[in-house]
Amino acid sequence: MKRYKFSIPVLAAAAVMTGCVDEIDNTSNFTVEKPESLAQYEYLNAYEPLKNYVDRSAHPGFLLGTGVSASDYLQRGAVYLLTNSNFDQVTAGNAMKYASVVKEDGSMDFGTVREFVNAATDAGLSVYGHTLCWHEQQTVKWLNSLLGDKEIEIDPDQKNEVVDYTMDYSTVSSFNFWAPDEVKANISINQAEGCFELVNETAIENWQVQYHVADGLPIANGQTYQLKVMVRGTGEGALEGRVGDWGGGPGVRVPFTTEWEEQVVEFTAATDGGFVLLQSGQFVGTIQIKYVKITHLEAPAIAIPVPVWEPDFASVENKDEAIMGWGNNSTRKVVNDILELTNPSKVNPWEAQAGKDFDAPMEVGTKYFLKLKIKGTSEGSISAGFQNPDGYKGCGDFNRISITKDWNEVTVSATCNGDNALRFLFSYGDYEGTIYIESLCLYYEKSANAIPMTPEEKAEVLTNEMERWVKGMMEATEGKVKAWDVVNEPLSGGPRGQRYDLQHAATASGDQSNKFYWQDYLGDNYVRVPIKFARKYFVENGGNAEDLKLFINDYNLESTWDDNQKLKSLLQWIDQWESDGETVIDGIGSQMHVSYNMNPEAQKKQEEHIVKMYQLLASSGKLIRVTELDMGIIDENGNAIKTADLTFEQKMLMSDFFKFIVEKYFEIIPVDQQYGICAWAQTDSPEDSGWRTGEPIGLWDLNYSRKPAYGGFADGLAGKTN
Repeated sequence: MKRYKFSIPVLAAAAVMTGCVDEIDNTSNFTVEKPESLAQYEYLNAYEPLKNYVDRSAHPGFLLGTGVSASDYLQRGAVYLLTNSNFDQVTAGNAMKYASVVKEDGSMDFGTVREFVNAATDAGLSVYGHTLCWHEQQTVKWLNSLLGDKEIEIDPDQKNEVVDYTMDYSTVSSFNFWAPDEVKANISINQAEGCFELVNETAIENWQVQYHVADGLPIANGQTYQLKVMVRGTGEGALEGRVGDWGGGPGVRVPFTTEWEEQVVEFTAATDGGFVLLQSGQFVGTIQIKYVKITHLEAPAIAIPVPVWEPDFASVENKDEAIMGWGNNSTRKVVNDILELTNPSKVNPWEAQAGKDFDAPMEVGTKYFLKLKIKGTSEGSISAGFQNPDGYKGCGDFNRISITKDWNEVTVSATCNGDNALRFLFSYGDYEGTIYIESLCLYYEKSANAIPMTPEEKAEVLTNEMERWVKGMMEATEGKVKAWDVVNEPLSGGPRGQRYDLQHAATASGDQSNKFYWQDYLGDNYVRVPIKFARKYFVENGGNAEDLKLFINDYNLESTWDDNQKLKSLLQWIDQWESDGETVIDGIGSQMHVSYNMNPEAQKKQEEHIVKMYQLLASSGKLIRVTELDMGIIDENGNAIKTADLTFEQKMLMSDFFKFIVEKYFEIIPVDQQYGICAWAQTDSPEDSGWRTGEPIGLWDLNYSRKPAYGGFADGLAGKTN
């Protein structure tokens, strides 16, 4: 096929169109193909850019708009030049919505918003904001976190000690922590005293005798703790060291005498997790330690355990493979309702593992507890922790679990510190023998000092959040965005025969994962909240109060099946919302995602209800904007016809329908209410699009060739008669 190239000057106010193919990049070799049937499409060559067809003297306030992807526009390529050449106003499809700006931790990033608004206004376009309040595309995790239970206030001076970690040397028979070999040779477990014991016969540099007395600490960077050591020596002295990791940590000094005394050292953690390293090379004699504890103080609270995994071993169907696991010919069986983990030989800890995969990851930052009733065929210890299966990344380790030959109840804790922690694992490759677990519960704690917020408190919290969001948006746009869908899609689709209800979570269907219904908390008059803040912060950020126009936007206002009942309901709701004497709604937006219907009777009925819609909208006295006009086509059975299957005759029918929609707008909507029409889809929908997939919804095809729809739209703008 022959290729044609046409040019649009970048700085021109309007493009010079010399063919039916709109050239949109004058700085590269970008070309597009002319339609195959030149005889059918040649008439489109004569058309000018769309905005040239608006009679500005007859329609002085009318703005011709379009919808774009902000990222596409900011590339300053095809979309940028096509938009600037053909339209007065531009709307970002997603970039100015709540979820596009507000992150899961509540932080707000307006970078794309600022860049888009500045690029469009610098190009001479106005920006129509979409949207300040909607129930879709919301940052649900953040919003729900704002509505969590409220902690009861407690006297901060009433603090309780919470034990985070204990290494009790009376429960082990061997020293299992790090020390250089020459030091480890002088360390033993004194079983009679139930303590760690180190003998040093010659005074040397302190650092030459160093060793860990605790490891796998569940400490958090920045939090204050107490290190408690029950210690004595054959003479008076002091242990020097630090709490942290090999990269650093606060130094500690633990004095001791010849009597058993608990020494307490306060420190502020500089790492997440770590060990207690001590040095004592200058002390000659014997040092004994019964236990090492890490504790912190917190206000008293009643904690309720919330189980995450609490297996009933008696009900396990496959007794020979009771839980998942692998490595070193180890086994995981249930015998007499007790889980038995057997490892035939001592290897690295991770070479024999057992555990569970979860459907949802552990929550980062949450402290989890593991409570076990456990014993073994020999004394020792094993480790446990969370893991991200993707790359086998560690996501938080529990304290080592001490095992004796007698049953003991052991509780250890770990804070999840990595994303996608879908796996819990015991690592027992360094324990030779059989471990018996009678009961197991992995859980986190929920404070019982918390009570649910009242509806009034929730409304206050969300009002404050709406204010924060709207204020941030108005600061970012600096008074440059003078029209907004202040509330989007407030109405449901029923009940039929009476005023339609607002949309609510309780009556919603489909995927609700990104939906949050502000009206469920702020009440039926919720629209007053974003309107109030929009007007306040628009002015505070450089806007002229008289310039700001706020619209309520909704879909199916042209509905045939209920005789425009949704629009009639919306008008009733607007009367209610404005009844306080303060709230002012400037305009109504009708989305109009329509389809030409190949059933003549159905198409005639659709056109009649578009006329009725315009008449009802005109009667409101409000500014009227068609906000998201795009058009598909359906066959007589109601099935969408794809772009690839469209005939020229069907394209012409769609062209006529576009003309009808636009000309009826000008005919019925009074001039002083004519805010504008937005062509939502510039081009047809690609096959991989999530919106009207593969349908011929644009005024241009995917190669930016004008379609008959372009001609019909232009004729409607021009008021051209057949």
